Amino acid sequence: MSDVSIDYDDSQEAAKAVRDGLTAFNRHAADLPEPLPVNVIVRDADGAIKGGVVGRFAIDTVYIDLVWLDDSLKGKGVGRTMMGKAEDRARALGATIAWLYTMSWQARPFYEHLDYKLLAEMPYANGRHRRYFMWKDL
Repeated sequence: MSDVSIDYDDSQEAAKAVRDGLTAFNRHAADLPEPLPVNVIVRDADGAIKGGVVGRFAIDTVYIDLVWLDDSLKGKGVGRTMMGKAEDRARALGATIAWLYTMSWQARPFYEHLDYKLLAEMPYANGRHRRYFMWKDL
């Protein structure tokens, strides 16, 4: 191992290099296609972003990575509509499964109302919180 070094590096460049290397390996080893974005953005009348869904589709699955909605829009059906649009887009691309994770202080009941089922959970923050992994058939 004298021709390599192993050390800490918290830079974005280092993380990107590792992510890109693993992605390239996975695509080659499993013959995986490039993931496609599945994004839905909520804007107000002035064009300001007030929420959205950021996901990615690959093979038959959409991973919902980020979901956010401004507090002023909650409880008005906007969240349900933006999730529905993301799921519709994923279905059109060929997705048959959606999955995500949420935290105990976030939106588990919201996702359950959208028919997401709990797959697994794990402790977070020394047991003060929980992380919930959820999925649904599309």
